[in-house]
Amino acid sequence: MHLAVIGGTRHIGPHIIDCLLEAGHEISVYNRGQTRTALPPGVRHVVFDRKQPGQLREALRAHRPDAVVDTIAYKVEDVEEVVSALPDLRHYVFCGSTVIYGVIGKDTPAEDYPAKDDGAYGRGKVACEAYMAEQAASSGFRFTSLRMANPVGPGDDLIYLTGRDSLFLDRMRKGKSIIIPGDGQSRLHSIDVRDVARAFEYVLEREECFGNCYNMAGDEIMTLDEYFASIARVLGVELVARHIPNDWFLDHDDLWADWARKFTFGYNWVKYESAFDTTALRQAGFVCETDHDTSIRRHTDWLDANNLMQSSTDEDEEDRILQQFS
Repeated sequence: MHLAVIGGTRHIGPHIIDCLLEAGHEISVYNRGQTRTALPPGVRHVVFDRKQPGQLREALRAHRPDAVVDTIAYKVEDVEEVVSALPDLRHYVFCGSTVIYGVIGKDTPAEDYPAKDDGAYGRGKVACEAYMAEQAASSGFRFTSLRMANPVGPGDDLIYLTGRDSLFLDRMRKGKSIIIPGDGQSRLHSIDVRDVARAFEYVLEREECFGNCYNMAGDEIMTLDEYFASIARVLGVELVARHIPNDWFLDHDDLWADWARKFTFGYNWVKYESAFDTTALRQAGFVCETDHDTSIRRHTDWLDANNLMQSSTDEDEEDRILQQFS
């Protein structure tokens, strides 16, 4: 099958391309051409700018793929151009996001859990799914949305208190304390990037998946304590960590707000959490293959091999926070 992969050069994209090639598909990658990533031999590169209305539509009409895997759409206009360009498209596989569930507390949302109006990105993903469902009902548009949880694996940094980071890994290797927000019991649900890729390839030609939205996450729901313990095991070190209450960060934002490594992410995990019911995708026949420790090992090996593990010092932001916290 001739496939258009829209995006395709960041974190999950290269893994999706590799998996689709292994399955024997012909691939064209559509993006702005600004990310310096070498595409595998035989993969066509189509340059377009999604911010320029009509460019994607014209590119798709020119190349006429059989199916589309879209890793970067988050506005209805993004999907509209695909629909108008390819009315006979065999399948449109959309990269959704579990962010649409917003603040879940101790709930574990299945796909029918109410979406939350919680930021432009999430609202956009919800609107895209609603539009695709309308098109499916009115014209038979064939789509599947895979609502991705936190991806782990080569291609990016790991989640930490700062968002995605690698400096904290060097701290762990050197026996320095990292910071875990709250009591460490907030949940984190990840999925290996290779399993992400396999899921996209799995649903591609399965008609029973048409018109469905699926939570896409791994088999292990971990607490933050368990997440950092997994990383420590892989690094072969003892976990040295300090728990700091969520409210302390909110009350001391004057301490860290202007730092390059802004501590604006991890402490909010206490509020949002991350744990999702993946029964529907398993019932469709898809099974994840990679456990969390293996994902972390592949991820840290990639960071090391590409010299992307940042070096910590005795004046890291963690040290300044720990000096102030009491």
